[in-house]
Amino acid sequence: MASGNGARTVQHASFILLAEFDIDQGSVLSHQYPYPTGVDEQLLAELMIPDGVHDHSEDWTVFFLNQTPGNTIASIFTPGEGDEGHDDKSDLLHVLNLVRTKHDKTVRRGAIVKALAICTHHPYIQIFKPILLMALENYYSDPSVECLVRLFDSINAMDMSLSPTLTRDEKFISRVSERKDLFSEKFILATTGKAQDPRAPSTKSHKKTPSTDSGSQFSITTGTRKLSLSATQSTSGHGHDRTPSISTSKQPSTRSRSPSVSLNSVSEGDEGQRGSVAGSAIWVGENDSFDATARNAIQGNQSSSGSDPSLRPRRVSMDQTSISSSLSQGTQAMTTEGTKSSSDGHRPSSQPHHHHHHRRPVDTHFFDTAVQYNNVKLPIKIPVTSFPEEVGDYSLIQLIQTFTSPTAVVSGPAHPHLHTNGALTPPLIILFNALITQKRIIFMGYGQPAGKVANYVLAACALGSGCGCYLRGFIERAFPYTNLVNKSVMESVPGYIAGVTNPIYESLPIWDILCHIDTGKIIVHKDIAPVQPAMSSFPAPPTLNIKSGQVTSVGDDESRASVQMTAAMMVGGGALGATGVKSEQAGKSDNYDLGFVEELVNGVSQHYGETMIRARVAEYVNRFVRIAAAYEDSVLGSTSIGFPMQSFSETGVSTTMIGMGIPQGLGGSLGSGMVFVDDLSKAREMTSNASRIEGWRSTKNYEYWQHDFQNWLEHRPVKGMDLQHQIGRLRYGKNMPDGEVELIMRSMHACVRTYDQIVELLSHLPPQHGGLIPVTFGIFHTSRTIRETTVDLVDVIRTQPIGEKFVVNLNQFHRLAYLQILETRKRQEAEKAAQQEQMTSQLHQQAQIAQQLYAAASVDSIPQTGSLRESRSAASHKSKRETLTQIFGPNGGVSNGVSTPSLSRAGSMHRNVSGPTVL
Repeated sequence: MASGNGARTVQHASFILLAEFDIDQGSVLSHQYPYPTGVDEQLLAELMIPDGVHDHSEDWTVFFLNQTPGNTIASIFTPGEGDEGHDDKSDLLHVLNLVRTKHDKTVRRGAIVKALAICTHHPYIQIFKPILLMALENYYSDPSVECLVRLFDSINAMDMSLSPTLTRDEKFISRVSERKDLFSEKFILATTGKAQDPRAPSTKSHKKTPSTDSGSQFSITTGTRKLSLSATQSTSGHGHDRTPSISTSKQPSTRSRSPSVSLNSVSEGDEGQRGSVAGSAIWVGENDSFDATARNAIQGNQSSSGSDPSLRPRRVSMDQTSISSSLSQGTQAMTTEGTKSSSDGHRPSSQPHHHHHHRRPVDTHFFDTAVQYNNVKLPIKIPVTSFPEEVGDYSLIQLIQTFTSPTAVVSGPAHPHLHTNGALTPPLIILFNALITQKRIIFMGYGQPAGKVANYVLAACALGSGCGCYLRGFIERAFPYTNLVNKSVMESVPGYIAGVTNPIYESLPIWDILCHIDTGKIIVHKDIAPVQPAMSSFPAPPTLNIKSGQVTSVGDDESRASVQMTAAMMVGGGALGATGVKSEQAGKSDNYDLGFVEELVNGVSQHYGETMIRARVAEYVNRFVRIAAAYEDSVLGSTSIGFPMQSFSETGVSTTMIGMGIPQGLGGSLGSGMVFVDDLSKAREMTSNASRIEGWRSTKNYEYWQHDFQNWLEHRPVKGMDLQHQIGRLRYGKNMPDGEVELIMRSMHACVRTYDQIVELLSHLPPQHGGLIPVTFGIFHTSRTIRETTVDLVDVIRTQPIGEKFVVNLNQFHRLAYLQILETRKRQEAEKAAQQEQMTSQLHQQAQIAQQLYAAASVDSIPQTGSLRESRSAASHKSKRETLTQIFGPNGGVSNGVSTPSLSRAGSMHRNVSGPTVL
């Protein structure tokens, strides 16, 4: 059993089902363990043994339970009896089914067909494939219910109690990065059973150097050559990776230090020695300083390497493409040793190292566990960054390749919800529009394995939901594999997404969109329900005349015809529709969707992995949602699915300034909402998205997002500002006023303090877009205030391990500029401290003088008579003069290098203080 939240026990496998094909009875459900599900047995048997199974020796199918009343689990436990492990009636059950055909001439029909299925609440059903293969093979040799019992017990004995739970923002960061050490501090160490709390202040980034170490500890590694500027620093390895990275040393912690200037280490030795990772590295210790050698190295004084090209530092490209490529490739260089070192800094230094043999994760994208079945230990890798809308090991790349191939065409009538760019709307965008507007979609795979059809359905659900990052509700209306027996159950779900292998579905009037997975052809049903096109409230944007290169305005009638298409207009060809406008005029070549699809195709052709493709799809869905919020705010006057559209204002007070510690003298109000490059692009996007936004607003997905956004708005870490808008302004803004930049930086510095706030900020700075670069460009601003605030913000980010890793990925140019400001600040603080100490010494000497004068005056004020009084007065005057001479010097000038009052002035002060001595 695995502990879900500490309050109750959750079973990994809720049911084990076994079905067989009988020559006389057809598909039969033979066993259900631990008890009957209550779902129609014939329905389950038909889903487990798909059509055309005799054509494939092995096949996988996926289907869901608890979607509709027709396939809901009927629990044998009455309410209140307290079987806390059986809550199957309310949650969606994912069913992974393996069907196998073994040919045997000794039996009727010459083959034995059996299917074994696991019902689980976990969406990552792919982890059960190895044990399902073993169990079905075992059942073929020993066809008894004990085989199902062993499978059920083995799966539920899988230990997931140490599996970390990442927040939404942490998943955003981890899933787009190929680094294998992110959030390693959240994984519980195997031997100690203790986890490092990431919300606690990081001790790794604030190590102290003992005061006895007076040597400089500054080192630079540029390209393949290391510049050693300290005789006390240890040797670091040389890397050849394209990505700059940063290393640090492990020092005994003795006292507090502020601010920390030791950038993060990706490789720390077990004995606390300093290491470095591949690529350019910069390390700054406690007593570092920019001496002449360091300054020459930073300014590019590489004359000694001029004779050897291999020693010359590589030139760092500053364009966004090269930065993204460098970051992406640099993260692939992480090794197991580097992963181990990332959490070494959290080991208590008081305990000997040889007492700690921790099991650290090789890849923090997964949690490593195992399942013991028939004395065989099967390793299991559980993804920790997936969302509930991501079921199975789907492939977006396969979906993109199919529906962007040369054979992928669209036929049928045009529809305002689907053809957002007229005849130029790509088939992949047609599919996306059908998903978000809740159209009935069927994926047809005649003669294809049922598992292949199911993967297309699961990938389509990921496409519509942004890989589960933003929208939800697609899985609950999905039928990855279905047949005619399940037809009535499927039709009870509005806007279903189904996968079939029976060609009879093409002739049934139960779908709006039919997608052929073998050719990529998409058919829009001729009887699809028409809708009224959305009336655009925005002026028609001017279009670019490609031949002349001039921007010309488009008439209202022509613009309306290009956006608000009628159902009579056919896609393809040059025939005139009912409006009298040619179909090629219904689409625009500068449409954003065309560039998006082209970007996906180029990424797939250049062998980008599934990680980057999914990240790009998630960005596209997020962009659509923010445009929809801007559309509602502009048309309806308000929105509940996003931030309102506001621009920066130099007057007024920003909402972030209230209770956030921002100086009230800093005027202005921050903007929010979708960031458009200019008004032209805003009008173009609003017009092209109006129809599908109106279609989306009437769906269940819209209601889910509305609820999720309001819930996030209430519990988000950074309150009072739209972080994504501010990052967008820093990334895409043109001619930004200095006041806006300063207000953005100060607001982020004031609002981003805790661990959760830092993680939310970093989730909007993915590595494929340069990471921290939109923020660290503030280091080069002409305003000193903006530069200082930017450095303060980076210092705050570096207080957490994940922030240190983002600083590691900064290019060398930004890191060196950051270090220069830190060094300048440190030097100024040292000078200020010296001046303060000198002033304190002067005040201390003046206080001593005043005390001595006061003591002398007190002696003179005692009443005396006769010769005793005269002798004591003379002795007192002599003693005071000796004291003043000792303090001020014989000439009453400067003593010990300190300017003091003259002796004559001191004497007059003495006479005034002592006063009359005779009563």
